[in-house]
Amino acid sequence: MKFLVVAPWGNPSMWRRARYRIELRHRALEGLGEGEVETCSSTKALAELLRRRGDVKALIFGLDTVAQPAGGRTPREIAEEKYREWARALGVEGEVVSLPGIGLFHGWRYEGKPLHLFNAAFYHILKTAEELKPSFIVVDLTHGVNYQTIAVLYAAVAASVLLEKEDRLLLYNSEPYPAEYSAETCIKEAQRVERREGVPQLTALDVRQLQDAVGAIRLLWALRRLAPLKINFEIQSPELRRRFDKVITSYRLLTSGAAALLFPKAKFSGKAPEFYVPGEGPGTVPEPRIDIKVDPDRRVVSYGEADEMYSVAVALHYLERALDELRAEDLVGFLNRVAKHYKEIGVTLTSIVVDTTAKQLGRMVKAAEALADKGVLKRIDGVIELSQLEAMVLFERSNRALELAASWQQALDEFAKVLSGEMERKISDRTLRNLLAHGGYSHVIVEKVVIKDKKIVEVVYNGEIVSELVQMLKTN
Repeated sequence: MKFLVVAPWGNPSMWRRARYRIELRHRALEGLGEGEVETCSSTKALAELLRRRGDVKALIFGLDTVAQPAGGRTPREIAEEKYREWARALGVEGEVVSLPGIGLFHGWRYEGKPLHLFNAAFYHILKTAEELKPSFIVVDLTHGVNYQTIAVLYAAVAASVLLEKEDRLLLYNSEPYPAEYSAETCIKEAQRVERREGVPQLTALDVRQLQDAVGAIRLLWALRRLAPLKINFEIQSPELRRRFDKVITSYRLLTSGAAALLFPKAKFSGKAPEFYVPGEGPGTVPEPRIDIKVDPDRRVVSYGEADEMYSVAVALHYLERALDELRAEDLVGFLNRVAKHYKEIGVTLTSIVVDTTAKQLGRMVKAAEALADKGVLKRIDGVIELSQLEAMVLFERSNRALELAASWQQALDEFAKVLSGEMERKISDRTLRNLLAHGGYSHVIVEKVVIKDKKIVEVVYNGEIVSELVQMLKTN
């Protein structure tokens, strides 16, 4: 078992020793119960207790405000160095990340925004979790500064949604240290605070954007379960807008049951529809852009604009990865994976439809191989290419391959009339229903099927018709 302990820290030089009593209440942690650890940090207490059950990694989030720019170095660099020293002094092993500061500290104004902190914490929690693959994410909120604690908490919740760890997200915050206890601070460090007369001006920070970010992530991630939602966001970036539309279209196809259109080895003649193809590969989790700028004359540390669409970009990344899990090199294998996914998430009827189509295509391949063995179909360098009409005949009559060998031309003539009638009809709701009734595989849109090594390794679809059908799905 592995644990990722996420902890926002303020200024550790002010902490004092306490006996932290911790209860671990989760069905998967039965037997650990509760424990008490005397230490200077609840983060260490949690880590020690969790180590009784497995490996622990701490991710400590500090603040730039504990440091001031000096010697050409940014407050970020100096702050992270200080937090590492404090972590060693407190006996806490872990990775340190300093977050943007907000407010006036030691004569410097830090112009961060809550969304800056959320984006950075969100990224680092996901990045660390990808490496560690934890069984639990444990958040220790005890030592954080007010706005920092809120941002890290929201970031941890958002990350747990995408990592599907919400039921294994543990949140802790200790009681306040009693004022009547006068224990010395654990870290002996001179406190240099410049005293000023008067009353400071404090800005009430609007943290609604953090809730908006978590809400967007929850809404988008519901697509993973193929929830039929109407989703739209005001996205200014053309690149992100196109990516968003492609991913949403892919999930709309999956939700409707038209899975065969997403086959990674499919090609489209004419106009190609725009959607994300499983296996395109989204790369790594995108990192938020935070531009630290130091103005020594004004004594200001700024961070640029916080990206309001960062949470959407990250959610799209994980939705793309979920689609990538369905990738297969042959059509039947791909449909089998999709059918299994439908079944796992409880979409039973669609699972049966796609599974039936996969089995029918499997029989079609066997029939094509049998006819090629008899010389009825051509096999060149181990490859059998079926025309639209040939694919239709074999799909509909695959269980009568031996009969087809003797009456192949007759079957072609018979189905040519049927196909001609289908192609002459205007694309309509009837065409769409037929497509969905066969898991996205329809004779009207299939122009060529390529079989190699007894597998369908390529399908060419009519791009114009598919694009029209996809548009109908979007508007229905």
